[in-house]
Amino acid sequence: MPIAFIVLWSSGYIAAKFGVDAAPALGLLTLRFALAVPVAVVLALRVPDWRRAPLARLALVGVLLQGVQFGAAYSGLALGVHPALGSLVMLGLSPVVTTALSAWTGAERVGRRTWALLALGVLGVAVSLVPTLGEADAGPAIGLVVLGMLGLAGGTVLQKRWVGKADPRVSVATQLVAGLVVLAPIALAGGQLSFQPSAELFLSAAWLAWPLSIGGTWLLVALLHRHDASIVGALLLAVPAVTALMSVAILGDALGPVSALGLAVATAAVAKLVRPARRERSAYRPWRSQVAPARRTSYTPDPR
Repeated sequence: MPIAFIVLWSSGYIAAKFGVDAAPALGLLTLRFALAVPVAVVLALRVPDWRRAPLARLALVGVLLQGVQFGAAYSGLALGVHPALGSLVMLGLSPVVTTALSAWTGAERVGRRTWALLALGVLGVAVSLVPTLGEADAGPAIGLVVLGMLGLAGGTVLQKRWVGKADPRVSVATQLVAGLVVLAPIALAGGQLSFQPSAELFLSAAWLAWPLSIGGTWLLVALLHRHDASIVGALLLAVPAVTALMSVAILGDALGPVSALGLAVATAAVAKLVRPARRERSAYRPWRSQVAPARRTSYTPDPR
């Protein structure tokens, strides 16, 4: 499941690359949610007790994860934030902030090993972006990307802390509805709903809507059922590596040795972070006595 989440999340950056060339950022997001919401709602209504879910809390999580994260980050990139700098903030810093929020709220006890591996992962992401970070200009719009990162981190922690046991189908539908309600009026007011329909736009929006918005969000919710928020957040450190490989295969981008080294370091750190969570699940095996069995001895009766 973690591998599927990383691969699917990475594909979103490739699909968005094609989409933002055909439509404004908020217009693309609105179209994405408009396509995803009907399917997600139909799936949620199949849950017998969906009315018992904490819908208000799920909606707030959706505002953060869907509205604030994507709306602010896409807007910042559209206003000129360099993609490399945006990736460093969204994918490099969000795991650290997620872990810090979890520890601060008392939801997790974070040890030195976790902090060390997170630092190693962030360093790997930063090194992978060194060839392009020199061209980045941190203008005022970087504040929007930071806001998007805070929405991702805060929404992840609240999903785990507030609504961890809600049915994933209800969680996904409520989040997407909340995201659409927040972003559609802003896109309309900003004149970003005017775009020329094209096959490229539809394919990009369809991939972002169905496999990513529904499938990716479902995987995120399901992972938060099983793992701590810090572990799930740390998976994002592996996204740049997979995205880079996809960019080489699909977009024909080049991957230099420095970038490859940084991505390898970040991926190795994520692999180390995820392993303890897998061992914890094996702790529920049936208890076995640790007392060594008595040594068998041969006994021959005395013939007398």
